[in-house]
Amino acid sequence: MACLVRPMLLADYLNLHYLPERPGLSQDYRALLAATVRKLCAWTGQPLRLEEVTRPVLSSWAVDLLQSQRPATINDKLRMVRSLLLAAYDDGLLDRPPRRVRKLPENLPPPQAWSVDQVGRLVHHLDGLSGFVGEVPASVWWVSLVLVCYWTGCRIGALLRATVEDYQPNVGLTVRRQKNGRTQWYGLPASCCEWIDRVLPESGRIWPWPYHRNTLWAMFRRHVESAGLPCPRTGRNLFHRLRRTNASYCAATDPAIAQRQLDHADYCTTRRSYVDPTIASQRTAADVLPDPVAVPRLRVFG
Repeated sequence: MACLVRPMLLADYLNLHYLPERPGLSQDYRALLAATVRKLCAWTGQPLRLEEVTRPVLSSWAVDLLQSQRPATINDKLRMVRSLLLAAYDDGLLDRPPRRVRKLPENLPPPQAWSVDQVGRLVHHLDGLSGFVGEVPASVWWVSLVLVCYWTGCRIGALLRATVEDYQPNVGLTVRRQKNGRTQWYGLPASCCEWIDRVLPESGRIWPWPYHRNTLWAMFRRHVESAGLPCPRTGRNLFHRLRRTNASYCAATDPAIAQRQLDHADYCTTRRSYVDPTIASQRTAADVLPDPVAVPRLRVFG
């Protein structure tokens, strides 16, 4: 006899069960989950019950999203919805686990990072800024933030939430991860700590941003362009360039360091999305195969 389950809307499950039972999730990820569920229901034109979120529905939604979004972004949305459905099944609100939706081919280009020389040029440019960010000189605010991004490889959202209590002078910084809510400790060199000491307030967040959130990326883009660095079309990827720089130089020495620094479950994720092959170059067949052109020709006697 089939197990009877109580019908429930996807949005109600998210707000009444999934989020309240997971206090460690960051506010940004909570907002992203809510937005994904809201957009899925808006696409169907009606509130969806859990059992109505089927593989055909999600596949059709994914195809429609391809007109305006990248495959990697769409795959992230599908994974989030499936995680909700799996949790609902574990809670006894679905009579069977959700079927996996086939991933869209992403065809991602190799990750691109800034070289250490380029980061140095950016820091030099930022050090010459005038004006203020709130009550802090703009040069000090920007240089300290960029250096911590470089040395930790953290996402910018997680760093902007770091508080004075998270910082241990001349030692390092504890950062709460943006996606999974876990905390991670990062040792920092003295040169970086000196800049943090200059920006450090008496209490609260280390890098308070007094303007609208979107202006952070627009302003950083202008600084990157003024420093003459390669600048991707999407401004929100700029801080990720620093994250990739950290991962690439770590991977060049030891892949395990890069994986640990970015807090990934496996190195495949780190390599695929963050390691710039021009920095963390690996040996290829061209490095190990003998060159047949260099082999002496043998004289053949008739």
